[in-house]
Amino acid sequence: MTSTSAAGHGMTWPEKIELLARTMPDAQARTLSSLLPGPASDGAGAFRSRVPDRERAALTHEPPRPDPDDPHAVRRVGVIGGGTAGYLVALALRARRPWLDVTLVESSAIPVIGVGEATTPPLLAFLHHYLGIDALDFLKRVQPTWKLGIKFDWGPYPDGIMAPFDWGANSIGVLGSLATRNDPNAYTLQSLFMLHNRVPVFRTGDGEYVSLMDDLPFAYHLENRALVAFLSQIAAERGIRHIDAQISDVRLSGEDWIESLRTTDGRSLDFDLYIDCTGFRSLLLGDALKTPFTSYAGSLFTDTAVTGYTHQSEEIEPYTTAATMDAGWCWSIPVPGEDHVGYVYSSAFLSGDQAAGEVIRQHGMVGDLRTVRFRVGRHEKTWRGNVIALGNSYAFVEPLESSSLLMLVFTIMSMMPLLPASWKHPVPSETLNRVTANRWDGLRWFLALHYRYNRRRDTPFWREVWTSTDVSGIQPLLDVYAAGAPLHLRDPITRRLARAAAPTFYELDGVDCLLLGQNYPAELVTGAEPLEAWQARKSAADALVARALTQRQALAAFHARPELTRNLVHGPHSWVTGYGEERWLWHSGA
Repeated sequence: MTSTSAAGHGMTWPEKIELLARTMPDAQARTLSSLLPGPASDGAGAFRSRVPDRERAALTHEPPRPDPDDPHAVRRVGVIGGGTAGYLVALALRARRPWLDVTLVESSAIPVIGVGEATTPPLLAFLHHYLGIDALDFLKRVQPTWKLGIKFDWGPYPDGIMAPFDWGANSIGVLGSLATRNDPNAYTLQSLFMLHNRVPVFRTGDGEYVSLMDDLPFAYHLENRALVAFLSQIAAERGIRHIDAQISDVRLSGEDWIESLRTTDGRSLDFDLYIDCTGFRSLLLGDALKTPFTSYAGSLFTDTAVTGYTHQSEEIEPYTTAATMDAGWCWSIPVPGEDHVGYVYSSAFLSGDQAAGEVIRQHGMVGDLRTVRFRVGRHEKTWRGNVIALGNSYAFVEPLESSSLLMLVFTIMSMMPLLPASWKHPVPSETLNRVTANRWDGLRWFLALHYRYNRRRDTPFWREVWTSTDVSGIQPLLDVYAAGAPLHLRDPITRRLARAAAPTFYELDGVDCLLLGQNYPAELVTGAEPLEAWQARKSAADALVARALTQRQALAAFHARPELTRNLVHGPHSWVTGYGEERWLWHSGA
């Protein structure tokens, strides 16, 4: 048979299109052929993912500007509250909506608390690409240190739990680590760097440096006062207006619409859009608009932190430490010259004096002790009317996984493309509300796993969280894990079902890391690889780590050699450069 239909049997989709094109006039044939995917594609599924969306490519990606004659236009934005949240969103608005008149209102009577801030890798792309902040200037003036992950002094293993940022790579292999060490900690390159207190920077025999920092994701450790001071100066340089004032009254013109603000010195301030960055006070979203609050206290029992700083050892650890305490846990964040510590605890089990005494026993002399009270949970909505709340004004969970700034920049980047040019246009506020709520809820369930399955039972607090912590939102995923762990080595369909059954936030790799580290009971998957292959990778990795520099040595090299920082942030193959907006907004289930 030679008919077209018969000839099409067994042919790929591109071959069929090419065959049909031969029966058409030249102009039509060329147009039809242009719809074909690349030569590596061989099916309709691949076609959909490989052929460029020409209509989308032809559109302008510039956000709509307000009509100068529109009385409902959004032109003036008031960022109410400073701190990290206020300055980051003000800079983002300036970078992505340069025609907006952005004003930041904060009170100098409310001091910035000096505390160590542990972050996650997406912040680097946000600062240096999305906001366009010069990395060399940032390195010089803020003086961040590097964080390869979190070391949890937590769980049954002597080395605790290594939670490196390359946990998804499994570059050495978790099954081999479990088989040879009886713990999962030798499963990636970064976990070995953390175990040996080294960073992936090397000095060659001729005095040059080789850096793998652009190949392995890492984050910053920051001192909050230095960060805010730097951001405030950048904001002034970029034309963001600044008003030093304290808000005394919020005037409404409807149940979800702010008309104006009154300051304590009698001024009246009005804007088209209000960004609430007033922290735990939630002055606009919570206090003025009375937006309902959903508590996470059934899963997260802590409500207070006592913070301070202590002397630093000779070497700067390349990780945040989280160590269990009698009624919670204590962080240690190394910044230049000192370590910042904080004891996050439940006031139902411990008094403030007892907490301060315990942190001093843990760390020795601790200076500048301060107490911060908080509540865990989120408001029902982050966007109501002409108010969008960011950071602690909308939600807060304890800082166990260094997620505060991550959630802030996720919300900023999600908000930005949804902002209307005019209030007369349809406003997709519920899209932001639902996406943001889902992210925070997913983080709640992930953090709850740290408590529910910790093996510590020697104090009333740990016995209570062991029996009472609510993990119902992630239980379906735990059931899949119990039937075969780790999840990231399961077949693709099972992985997809596990993600669909429960929110993961830090993806399946994060759940694996935490549950393996706490020895959660599960059937292990069977590996087909000979153990000798794992041992060869581990031996090569050990040899590499042995040659690496300490963080203090590596930071000195980066300060002396600007090209190392430039290659890290702008190199064509750097993970920082490659962390595009779509990838880091949606990667890891966030």
